[in-house]
Amino acid sequence: MPPVVIEGPAGAAITLPLPRGPATGYDWLLTLPSGVVQIADTPPAAAPATGPGQLGDAAGGHVTVRAVPGRYRITARLARRWAPDQPVQTVEIDLAVK
Repeated sequence: MPPVVIEGPAGAAITLPLPRGPATGYDWLLTLPSGVVQIADTPPAAAPATGPGQLGDAAGGHVTVRAVPGRYRITARLARRWAPDQPVQTVEIDLAVK
């Protein structure tokens, strides 16, 4: 699978195409090059209203980073924190920061 290409401005929050789902035990683990830092994720969407006896929780949000100008390769692995070497999905991202 070819890498996903993302562009963004230097010093600003850049949203990566790594959506967060409901709590499953899996999380995006990033391998970040020097010059790129992960920042607080965007907040999850509010859960829909539920009636009595129904369960619901917030889900969603996205992974965000901030970087200085340059071109970077980020590897994102969707894995459990206690088993980072067993990802269920891997995404390569080419990040261009101006």
